[in-house]
Amino acid sequence: MKELKNKLSKTNFFLGVQFLLSFVLLTSFTSVGKSDLGVIRAGSVQIENKLIKVVVDNETGTFSVLEKTSGQLWKSDPWENAAGLLTLNDANGKSQTVNISKSKTVTVTRKSNSVIAIDFMNPVFENNVVADGVSLQTELRLNANEGKLDVEVLSVTSGKFKLADLRYPSRAFSLETDVDMGAAVIPQKQGVICPSYIFPMNGGSFCMWDDATYVVKSTGTLDLFNASGLSMPWWGTYNEKSAVIGIVDEASRPKMFYNINNNGQYLFNPEGKMSPNKRIAFLDPIWNLKKDKQTKIISYQFIPNGNYVDMAKVYRKEAIKRGYFVSLEDKAKRDPDVKKLAGAVYMGVYGGYPHYVNMPGMAFTFEQLKNMIKTTHDELKVDNAFFHAWGTFSNFVPNCWPISEALGGVSKLKEAVDLTKEYGYLYSSYHAYSATLENDPKFDTGLFAKDASGKLKNTGSRWANIDQNKQLGLAQKNLDKEITALGLEADITDISFSYFADEDNTGYFNLAKYLDSKNLVNGTEHGQQQYIPYFDMFEGMTYLNSNLSQISHRAPLFNLVFHDAIAVFGKIQDPDNQISENGDFAVKSLRNMLFGVGSTIFFSPYEFDGMKGMIKMANQVVSPVNRETFFAELKSHEYLSPDFNLQKSKFASGTEVIANLGPVKQKTKEGLEIPGFGYQITFKDGKVKKGSFQVSLN
Repeated sequence: MKELKNKLSKTNFFLGVQFLLSFVLLTSFTSVGKSDLGVIRAGSVQIENKLIKVVVDNETGTFSVLEKTSGQLWKSDPWENAAGLLTLNDANGKSQTVNISKSKTVTVTRKSNSVIAIDFMNPVFENNVVADGVSLQTELRLNANEGKLDVEVLSVTSGKFKLADLRYPSRAFSLETDVDMGAAVIPQKQGVICPSYIFPMNGGSFCMWDDATYVVKSTGTLDLFNASGLSMPWWGTYNEKSAVIGIVDEASRPKMFYNINNNGQYLFNPEGKMSPNKRIAFLDPIWNLKKDKQTKIISYQFIPNGNYVDMAKVYRKEAIKRGYFVSLEDKAKRDPDVKKLAGAVYMGVYGGYPHYVNMPGMAFTFEQLKNMIKTTHDELKVDNAFFHAWGTFSNFVPNCWPISEALGGVSKLKEAVDLTKEYGYLYSSYHAYSATLENDPKFDTGLFAKDASGKLKNTGSRWANIDQNKQLGLAQKNLDKEITALGLEADITDISFSYFADEDNTGYFNLAKYLDSKNLVNGTEHGQQQYIPYFDMFEGMTYLNSNLSQISHRAPLFNLVFHDAIAVFGKIQDPDNQISENGDFAVKSLRNMLFGVGSTIFFSPYEFDGMKGMIKMANQVVSPVNRETFFAELKSHEYLSPDFNLQKSKFASGTEVIANLGPVKQKTKEGLEIPGFGYQITFKDGKVKKGSFQVSLN
């Protein structure tokens, strides 16, 4: 009997196991389909490699990413659990933004061990009306061997509705304010990092920071590449454990939406309600759905224990792969005059052009220009300089010819140019081919771009109204004459390349290639990555968003990628000799050394004597660092103090810069004390130079 009971128990056990296995197999085939992969109808589905695991929620289509090395779990949208936010017009023509995770149908399909497809069909408006016929197909693709995840919007169907844009993924990789100690990283201008925590803040900066994060000043959108947009096509977030960088295909031209430590109160203000959301920092891509043939892909890379420097170095590899990186060493081999940019003080002499020709009180004669050049060399002892003269022609832009006889004519200007050659300096007159100005007696709307109906385009932009396809011809018309007449070694062509239209840009690139073919030291304004192969120097970067400047700290993101590919100087509209939201002369000079940026002094002729002290200091303090590091990669940058003022940079040349951008003395963790507005430079030969900028009363 006992044996029979044992046999029955064993039989029941095996029958139970068989039933369980049958159930598991049945469930597997029911949920997966005919093959071992397919539509998942309950729970979640995942793909993973040795570095990251991606889990997609089957009901909402949202996804989270586990970065395995550090254990960091990057969760989906903490506010609405929205995979994406779609903006479209409802049946009444009213624009609405809907959560696509609340679509009538969300289908998650595991297509392979590394690919998940997510379809969102028939999203729902706020009045519960269904947007029938609207659908989005997206795909997550995991790299087999890297911590890299491609997120792509494959297709969008509009049905009878008018679609505007899609934020996808939305609020991913966010940081909770004052919980996550990290930052949002935005490559605007050189770059900024926006900390995800309040303390510590400097004095009155706390008020601006806290106020900004409770209003729409801490949210907004940035274009890719345009004059006030992003200078590189990437962004990201990091905390104490991990970093994630999103790199976009710039052909798709997405905008970036930023929300910095804001709780979304702006979403509830129309209803007079208090936001239930936590304050978070996140950065989203905004895909333009009006251009249905554009690719819509962003590649996220996950970096254990990473930060903004690691992000920049990840993108540096991508920039080289994409062909944007042409080293200054290679440029100097082609044109040895490029070496004259090393340590140069970039000096803009404003004579009224292009705004006015021979402007009273501003115009200078070429003899005066010659004397300024001589004084810079003989009295101020400047080793390297680049003179950029505004006001040398008798016509307005875009007709940069003839050279003004009233100011001295070709022969006198050539004497000034010859003097720059004798001293090893560079010279260029101001050139622009993108603008025809309303105050020009020869103002010509015939140069404007036109739409298909013949209507003038870009009429609201004084600086970018000329058809890009006409700009090459305008340059070809006169530039060779000037090169021959003056024996030029350098060219500055302004404005054109600050605007990178969301359309065919062949005209801009044709102009850039033509200028490059002249084999001069080639420069332009508003530096952005796509023009690095054609230029040797940038006069400034994109403009910094003034709202972001209140809630961020400057970081050399651009130069961490491109320092040894392009010489970057200060902006003519914001030179080092002027006080602005970017700082005064001391702060800008210290930042120039840390970031590897050249000094810019911009003045009208009557101001020259007042600039002498700053020109001498720039030459003595900033130029030696930039001269030594000119061809070297900027290897690292770090903030050494909680208030972000004490900073350190290291270059591949072996040069190390420690600088204190604040008025209070600071100590490194090793005990090195740096005075307020002070610096310590260790050159590659081991020599150390210390000093500080001080305000004193005589």
